[in-house]
Amino acid sequence: MKVAALFLALAGSAAAFAPAAPAKAGSQLAASPLDGMAGSTAPIPNFDPLNLATSGSDETLAWYRAAELKHGRCAMVATTG
Repeated sequence: MKVAALFLALAGSAAAFAPAAPAKAGSQLAASPLDGMAGSTAPIPNFDPLNLATSGSDETLAWYRAAELKHGRCAMVATTG
């Protein structure tokens, strides 16, 4: 019984160090409504984790951007005291 338990423990721990198969990663990003807008940067061109760009029209997206700028500026002024 002890030998069987020892064998199972060793077999289970050996699997932890076995090399894993590499996952295939795609290199093409899906097109989004943010592609045509100004302000995209090189490392992360279309950062939209909440998918707000697809929630409304172009006017809604422009309003979101204006609100983000306004709130960011208010936050910067608030940090000065």
